[in-house]
Amino acid sequence: MKRMLTALLLAGLAAGAASTAAAENGPLYTGQPGELPVQVAMAYLAPDMGRDGQFEYARLRISQRSQPESFDRVSVSIQQDGLLDDSIRARRWSLQLIRGADSRWYITRQLAEQRCYRGPQGWQRKPCP
Repeated sequence: MKRMLTALLLAGLAAGAASTAAAENGPLYTGQPGELPVQVAMAYLAPDMGRDGQFEYARLRISQRSQPESFDRVSVSIQQDGLLDDSIRARRWSLQLIRGADSRWYITRQLAEQRCYRGPQGWQRKPCP
């Protein structure tokens, strides 16, 4: 039953796979066959993390979590610290992924936050001053 519900959800998501605006209109990103959730997350975030193999952060933390015996849903968190930026202290992304009936991973939700050097010191979605 659980697999059937997941398949139905993903069938609806796959219909709008080209849309990147919101998960309600389809997945934010579709992984390639055989990719692991972390690989899908890194491919999705690659444009935000560096260009031409260059990166400007000192530390990168990657965490993957799933519920016991429920390996068709995964949360992946990626955090950059030590950025070469005078306003942004750190950035992090929290991604929700679902494995479809076709064994591909689909990113269905994203939360992007940052910590600033100036202004509020906690994690926030607003741009740093």
